[in-house]
Amino acid sequence: MNVKPVSWIAGVAMLCCAALASAWRPVAVANPGFQLEALIPAQFGGWRVDASVIPISPTPDVQQNLDKLYGQIVSRAYVNDRGERMMLVVAYGGDQSDSLKAHRQEVCYTAQGFIVRDVHKDTLNAAGASVPLVRMHAEKADRSEPVSYWFTMGDRVVIGRLDRLIAQIGYGLAGKIPDGLLVRVSSISRDAPASFAAQDEFLRGLLGAVSAPVRHQLAGGSGA
Repeated sequence: MNVKPVSWIAGVAMLCCAALASAWRPVAVANPGFQLEALIPAQFGGWRVDASVIPISPTPDVQQNLDKLYGQIVSRAYVNDRGERMMLVVAYGGDQSDSLKAHRQEVCYTAQGFIVRDVHKDTLNAAGASVPLVRMHAEKADRSEPVSYWFTMGDRVVIGRLDRLIAQIGYGLAGKIPDGLLVRVSSISRDAPASFAAQDEFLRGLLGAVSAPVRHQLAGGSGA
């Protein structure tokens, strides 16, 4: 009988987590003084916050899930001198343990009535390092929104289920509950490849404008 490697690893991970749970109570590693709003610059490079744009609120059920997952959320629209706009969401959760799994954006968008296409993994080269991320193209009526996003768990970027399980085991063995972030950038366009390239330039500017510790917080060890 063939057993898929990921399924086997997932099974081992669950057994390890169960053993750890019975051995000791993990300690949260979240920073109680962490203030996300103050860490994300309102202006960098040629970009500045566009206060005239009001972010669209999630549906009540999605908002309820967000409130469970994240204690702090920064949602901003930025504009440059050419009138190009980017939407940035950075959300911080003090507990990214198994009971507080990071929600995938393709699921979140689908729950809000979007059709999500072309979901794939990619890499952002920024700040002298490579940050793994997920790309997708969300469409709803006449709204076309290419999206790039990633999650962090502690000091690691975790994209898929296996990444998250490995990080959970590592922190569990250390007796810690990791905090984490969602970083998401999107723009309104029907040209997804051009949008992803523009989003990368925006993210490079953002990560290059913050201090090394903040960059480490936003992009894990990949962005240090």
